[in-house]
Amino acid sequence: MNFIYQKVTNLIIEKLQQGVVPWQKNFNSAYPKNFISDEYYRGINIMLLGMQDFNSHYWLTFKQAKDLGGNIMKDAHGSLVVFWKPVVQIIDNIAKDDVEANVNYILRYYYVFNLDQVILPDEVLKKKNITQTSPKIMEAEQVIKKYRNPPEIVTNNLIDNPRYLPRLDKIEIQSIYNFVSPDDYYSTLFHELIHSTGNEKKLSRKGITEKISFGTEIYSLEELVAEIGASYLCAISGIHKTIDNQSAYIANWLQVLNNDSSMILVASSQASKACDYILNISSTNSKEV
Repeated sequence: MNFIYQKVTNLIIEKLQQGVVPWQKNFNSAYPKNFISDEYYRGINIMLLGMQDFNSHYWLTFKQAKDLGGNIMKDAHGSLVVFWKPVVQIIDNIAKDDVEANVNYILRYYYVFNLDQVILPDEVLKKKNITQTSPKIMEAEQVIKKYRNPPEIVTNNLIDNPRYLPRLDKIEIQSIYNFVSPDDYYSTLFHELIHSTGNEKKLSRKGITEKISFGTEIYSLEELVAEIGASYLCAISGIHKTIDNQSAYIANWLQVLNNDSSMILVASSQASKACDYILNISSTNSKEV
């Protein structure tokens, strides 16, 4: 029991050290409730769940999500919930030819996931009149739908990294569940979609139509086109593009651009044309570099 008390206290202390007073916070997810039972969490659980940075007040256990045909997003961390578990002790009173029952309560804990961390089937959400599709995801899907002759997009969880296959005009990418967030999934997909515009039957860029080696100038140019183009599409969709190791990422591109001062202009121009192609915007008369 002392272990659980300390575990809860440590969570509160951690928030205080971050400058957050958990019991004074205006919770987005006030009065948290279980998605299945519709019962509200009580006591300290209101604070433990309410101080988490989520928009939904619905929570599920891992098993509940799985039983509903859902999945927990990759790298999502559960939130602590505590409860008192009754333990019944039966006592035989031989002298009185009777049986007594003593009920004691033991503090227990488990973990739950916010609805923002769970992807559930549409039919499950419709029963509660909930939509899990954020405006950002809807915008991202609209971008993809505008692509007039898009590559085939195939889910493949056996590959290490997403890739565009020019000969097949096909993108292979892991399931959205394998990404830290939907934002990461769509920013990665946009990167590969920009690559796909370089196909010989589309904008025909050398970085896609020719065989190139890693680290060459043409390779770097094509990667920069995809990075800039993906950033444009992310901005249109309201998606935040994250970078795992930003300092190394920046250092790499500084080195590349220092070696060729014209690359950024060329890449920006080609990225703009790639985005126009995907968004079905005519750029024939454009004078921009």
